[in-house]
Parts: sequence; C-alpha cells; structure tokens
Amino acid sequence: KKQLRVESISFGSEFFAMKQCCEYLRGLRYKIRLMSISCEEPVYIEGDIQSVLANTTILDLTLKTKNQSIAYHFVREGVARDEWRTEYAKTNDNEANILTKQLPSSEKRKDFVRNILHHIFRSFSKET
Repeated sequence: KKQLRVESISFGSEFFAMKQCCEYLRGLRYKIRLMSISCEEPVYIEGDIQSVLANTTILDLTLKTKNQSIAYHFVREGVARDEWRTEYAKTNDNEANILTKQLPSSEKRKDFVRNILHHIFRSFSKET
C-alpha cells in the first residue's frame, strides 16, 4: 500500500503501513461476517522488514513517538486475537517488489511477471 507518511526511519513508516493494512483487513472481515460468511482463520501478512515483524510478537516494547505506539498496539492486538499473523518474506521472493523496486533482468524477474500474469488471468477467468 502507498505510504502517505514520511518517517526518519523505515521502522516507523513500515509499522504505520502495517497498521493501515490491518485496519483494512479488520473492515473486510467485518463485511464478510455481515454477509453470513464464516471467517475464523487468521490472515497472513508478509513483510520484508524483520524488525517490524519481530516486534509484532513482543509483549513489551518502548517506542519514542505516540503514533508508532498506537500502530504497535493495534497490530499487536490483532496478533493476540489471532485475526492476523505476520511472517517474513525475502525481498527477492516478494512478488509485490516487482511493482515497487527495480529488479535486474533475469530468470527471477521473468518468474515474477509470469506469476503476476497468472494471478491476473486466473481472477479474470473466475469473473467471466
């Protein structure tokens, strides 16, 4: 998701982006339950900043700014309630990086493009 905030360190901006993602997920789960569809399984959130992912499971963390503290407690609450789980995805294996980072022209880049096109056409064929 596009980050609308500017932080001096990537930890704060990544945590804020994760909070926005979790707010969106909580809203989607609520809408799904309103349609009488059961959604008891947790959602998996993948990220490539290990410090952010590790801190979602630490019970006691001291943060310097209030907005980081609010983001931490919101994400941590969802992890504790088992609404979502966080896990690490290597930067080179993250398919979202082809849209945000410059990758060298190689077989890995071709695999990324192939996977993205597969997901697009698979979702398109389900709709028609």
